[in-house]
Amino acid sequence: MSGMKSWSWEAFRRRFAVSLHGVDPVILVLSAGMVIFGLVMVYSSSFIFAQERTGSGFSFIQKQLLFAIIGGAALLLAVQIHYEKWKEWAYPVLASAAVLLVLVLIPGIGTKVGGAQRWIGIGSLRFQPSEWAKFAAMVFVARQLTVKQALIRRFVPSVGSVFLLLLPLFGLLLLQPDFGSTLVIVGVSFILLFLAGVPMLYLGSVLTVGATAAAFLAMSSDYRRARVMAFLDPWSDPAGKGFQVIQSMVGLHQGRMAGVGLGNGKEKLFFLPEAHNDFIFSVIGEELGFIGVGLVVVCFLILIHRGLQIAMRCREVRGDSFGMLLASGITLLLGLQGLVNMAVVMGILPTKGLALPFISYGGSALVVDLFAIGVLLNISRESAHGRTA
Repeated sequence: MSGMKSWSWEAFRRRFAVSLHGVDPVILVLSAGMVIFGLVMVYSSSFIFAQERTGSGFSFIQKQLLFAIIGGAALLLAVQIHYEKWKEWAYPVLASAAVLLVLVLIPGIGTKVGGAQRWIGIGSLRFQPSEWAKFAAMVFVARQLTVKQALIRRFVPSVGSVFLLLLPLFGLLLLQPDFGSTLVIVGVSFILLFLAGVPMLYLGSVLTVGATAAAFLAMSSDYRRARVMAFLDPWSDPAGKGFQVIQSMVGLHQGRMAGVGLGNGKEKLFFLPEAHNDFIFSVIGEELGFIGVGLVVVCFLILIHRGLQIAMRCREVRGDSFGMLLASGITLLLGLQGLVNMAVVMGILPTKGLALPFISYGGSALVVDLFAIGVLLNISRESAHGRTA
């Protein structure tokens, strides 16, 4: 029996090593490190809240640990899929995201939390389709800009083929409503258009239209307008709309250089809403101080730098625009979400409802983010093998 166990473990270890052979070690270690750090911070920030809500202080961390394991398996699966397959699967992947976003809006299937209907309930677990939609959009945009490369200097085949086909996705996201995810997809898509070589005149037109639309959408909804007003002057309503931002900044201020100590933060004790989720960066700042938040910022900057290096190498070594655009899209999707979340927590941007990748509580985000990292790691491995046939 012991021999069988040993053999099984050895077989698993070898298969695991083969699965990750040749991938970018910095991205792999960095992602794993942030997930582990996230588990620690979710436990620290959610224990009292979970105990009050569910009767067990371990309920949130147990779910997050389960999703971290599922996410690790998703990463290993994605590493095995040659990234060029995603070019073939772009339309089915985008369609699957659209179907899931439609299901969210159907009563009895979609689940409403905090005034937003963004989840599909499965027993005690919830899945947020917008996370998959963000990844699907990156695959689609990379595919479109690759197959339209010869026509990239014409407006309709380049800009039009991207944004017109993404409009239904944007509409479904705004119906939830999920303004933050919509902005992220638009923002990263805009950068991919630039990387693909779309003329600056077209990009300027898109930016103008996009900024106008974003301003209109921000002010046309009561809850979004309230968020903007709270951002501009949170002290005008310190007990209402400005409460979360003020408490977030209080937590960051309390942490100073080295923090008050892991587990010793006070803002998570029902002062700071969503302390384990969208505002976990504030808990990091309070408990680990400037040193802690500085390390998190550095991790995301390294992720962005390394991911873009993989993208550029894919184009230079393999001569592959699709791999370059997909790697860039995944990198910017994760990196910019992280930087935007931090900016919101520090009061630099209005609240967007975007979690901190790898670190915030949330199973669907963690699983999809790790799956996306698996795709990026596959690109890193394949880009070292020379040009495509």
